[in-house]
Amino acid sequence: MTETIVSPSAEAVKPRQHQRIQRDDIAASEIEIPLKAFGRHIARRVSKGRSVHIPAMKNAAFGQVLRTLELKRAFN
Repeated sequence: MTETIVSPSAEAVKPRQHQRIQRDDIAASEIEIPLKAFGRHIARRVSKGRSVHIPAMKNAAFGQVLRTLELKRAFN
């Protein structure tokens, strides 16, 4: 007796990709002061070759920290 393996067709199992939401860049004046200071702190630690602990934060705050790092790298 031969056993057959039944698999779904390629059309039935399509990989789905998430849609990426394109957002505008955050202006430097819109970044909150404590988050801007934390971004500068990260940049200084990394330039000295030291590790940095980044605490848990919301996406909006993390985006502001990342924007600060982008600005710091672009202008220095």
